[in-house]
Amino acid sequence: MTLPHFVRSSITRSTVTASVMCFALPLVALAAANKALQQALWKEYPLTRVGLVMLKTDYNRITQPGAILAIRVPGIYADVANTENAIVNTNVVNGQVSQATGWSAAFGGSTSHSRTLNPNEKVYVTQVDVKRDAVQLELLTVDVTTLGDGQGTRYRAEVNFKIPGIDTMTAEDIKKTIDTVVADPETASAVQSKTVKLGMSPDEVKTTLGNPDKVVDLGAKQLFVYKDMKIVFVDGKVSDVQ
Repeated sequence: MTLPHFVRSSITRSTVTASVMCFALPLVALAAANKALQQALWKEYPLTRVGLVMLKTDYNRITQPGAILAIRVPGIYADVANTENAIVNTNVVNGQVSQATGWSAAFGGSTSHSRTLNPNEKVYVTQVDVKRDAVQLELLTVDVTTLGDGQGTRYRAEVNFKIPGIDTMTAEDIKKTIDTVVADPETASAVQSKTVKLGMSPDEVKTTLGNPDKVVDLGAKQLFVYKDMKIVFVDGKVSDVQ
């Protein structure tokens, strides 16, 4: 039996609507989860507010200072804070820092004053964005640099932390990943002294020394191999340093 046209049309519309809803609902849920995670990260990293001049953001004028962090690793690209060029992103994957290339950098541009941030350089966090597979921090130097023409400027950086499975992680989990690259000054200073104590967990060692060059997993015994030392864990606690 052939159904009337208006019945077939109604069925088709219902099928399409159901399909769209099935596709849209996970996206809505993901957006809500990302928003909640972003708000939790704002608590971990209180944002610094900057000024406005002629409806343009003035990163050189701090109106409300937030958390101050310290850079722990070299290689984070930065440019003069008020540049109108898009700043080339720095990507962090498994603790390794690299500047974006290809399509990701196509809209970026540098001025003659661009540079990389120095280890131990102090920075504010002006924005935290949660994406599908990454968390992006916008960083702004605390200190003002005087350029050759006598003008003073802060430096701004955009850092993307690539984090697989971000939808299953807490703000505290993500902070541990971020801490290996930029952290509060007290935590950051630990990487210079390389203080590792008996009983520390693998996460605590990573926070202190960064990600190891190699991990050897022997079940109850685990080794973190760094360029200048080996950390031995037994049952998840540091038992020896070689």
